[in-house]
Formats: sequence, C-alpha cells, structure tokens
Amino acid sequence: MINNAGFTGEAVSTGVPLEDSERFWDDIIGVNLKGAFLMTAAAAPYLASPGGRIVNISSIGAFTGGSGPGSLAYAASKSGLHGLTYAAARELSVKGITVNAVAPGLITDTGFGHREDKLQQLIPNIPAGRPGTPDEVAAAVLYLISSDASYVTGEILNVNGGWLFGR
Repeated sequence: MINNAGFTGEAVSTGVPLEDSERFWDDIIGVNLKGAFLMTAAAAPYLASPGGRIVNISSIGAFTGGSGPGSLAYAASKSGLHGLTYAAARELSVKGITVNAVAPGLITDTGFGHREDKLQQLIPNIPAGRPGTPDEVAAAVLYLISSDASYVTGEILNVNGGWLFGR
C-alpha cells in the first residue's frame, strides 16, 4: 500500500485569524497524516504476512520545516508521517510487513507550475543541479515494495538530488 495523498497550504501563526489557521491546520494534518494512519490501520490486516509493504510518501519538508512561511502544518504533518512510519514498522515487522517512507525534494516534470522564478531560486540548493522527476520517486517506491527490500523497514529514503542527506 502506498500512502501518497497529501497537499500543502498555508497555516501561519501571524496575520491570519486563529479560526482560519486552525481550519488550514486540520485540513492538512487530516489528509497528510491522519489519512495515512487510517489507511495503514485499515489495510494492515489484509496485507500479506510476511511480505506486505507499506510506503508513505513524505517530503524533505519534514526535515527542513518547509520551503518558506506558511509551511507549519505541512512540515508538521510530514514529520508526523515519519513517526507513523517508525511506529508502524515496529508494530508490523513481527508480521513480516515492512513500513518505509520516501521523502522527495523538489520533484517536477513540467517546471514549477507557472513559477519558473521559484524553481530557479530552489535549484542552487540541489547539488544534482536539477529537480527530480516523478519517475525517480516511483523508482524508490518500487525498490521499497520489492523483495530486494524485505529486510528494510522503518527507513526514510531521501530522493532529493543531494539537497539533504545523512538523516
């Protein structure tokens, strides 16, 4: 099972009415973290035992705090997803089910929407000198669900061109 649902948005602590901040927070945490928890809980009893695989799609934002102001809920949700990954790996490994996460950095195949200026600001942070592609994230997921990764559990696989490593 791949937990890939997620989105970002702005949940800031200043300049936004508290009710709006709370609503943004709840929406992002609900999709990015609670959704992964519920899917894991629902699917785990039906996964092969041994041999089942769960992969959570996280983000470099879990380590960096996001790419700018307004990333509070997104970064917190993805950090929480790492904790969920670790706890689920510990709980499900006794059944032979592995639980891992992939933490992509900047991934795009068509630029950064209409924000080419933003893309050009971020690329200098990436030693590989380019954004990653969806195929590169998919390759990481394919590894983690393969039998080659049967002894890999509780890991966060960074796919970010060297923007962040060693965690």
